[in-house]
Amino acid sequence: MRIFRLTNGISNFTYVMINGKVFELGMDPVLALINHAKGLSVSLGSEVLINIDEVFKRDYRVSGLRFTKPYDPPEVWGSGISYEVSRRRYSEEGDVAKIGGKTIYERVYDAERPEIFFKATANRCVGHGEPIAIRGDSNWTLPEPELGVVISRDGKVLGYTIIDDVSARDIEAENPLYLPQSKIYDGCCAFGPFIVTPDEIKDPYSLQIRLRIIRGGEVIYEGEVSTRQMRRRIDEQVKYLIRNNTVPDGTILMTGTGILPGKDSALREGDVVEISISEIGTLITPVIKLK
Repeated sequence: MRIFRLTNGISNFTYVMINGKVFELGMDPVLALINHAKGLSVSLGSEVLINIDEVFKRDYRVSGLRFTKPYDPPEVWGSGISYEVSRRRYSEEGDVAKIGGKTIYERVYDAERPEIFFKATANRCVGHGEPIAIRGDSNWTLPEPELGVVISRDGKVLGYTIIDDVSARDIEAENPLYLPQSKIYDGCCAFGPFIVTPDEIKDPYSLQIRLRIIRGGEVIYEGEVSTRQMRRRIDEQVKYLIRNNTVPDGTILMTGTGILPGKDSALREGDVVEISISEIGTLITPVIKLK
């Protein structure tokens, strides 16, 4: 089952795709995911004929029906340094804070406790075709393509999605205490275009994640990683997220990135970010810079 939402700029319309057929969703998307996980019925409306491929090509600047966020997540959280490449690349940056001779990234990679941080609320998130943002005071902002998991309050995985943890790397690198400012701002998170239920994902640890940054029609960066390279398993990350921390049903957890463009690929206004995850789809977002 795949949940997605379309908008005409005024109203939103939520749909579910089952066996290639599209139906109106007659209930809250999070409740539908919970019911599906429990083997309970999901309320379906009429079957609709939508040219998904055609709608997929439209972005926020085009009138008519287009994609938007699949739903409004109550909270979005992140788990960082879950791939070896992120430990290594972040530690190579100059003036990285150290504790006991190791960089903070090396220490958290090897530690029992993962890095967990708050990322966004629904109003800071965008969907397919909608613009992610560069902070007005950042000159080195990068996309961080990740597998996102939608969870229930008790930590059960209800669905998977593509998510972009857009980060102002210069602000984070300046001082670790600036992490919230690096991570949390308007347009800092994109996800979608679908929420895919676990029964449609053969193995979440055998997914290919691909990133392309496109500028003026030319690909200026391309990278790829497999989720099998993830050091921390999803259930471990979820366990620490919900430890003494009550999260609402429908919370999204980002599971970390293993694709890290360099400073030479810093986002500029007008760029396009394309993230694909096998068995889930492709998320495409234009880039703007905030004033």
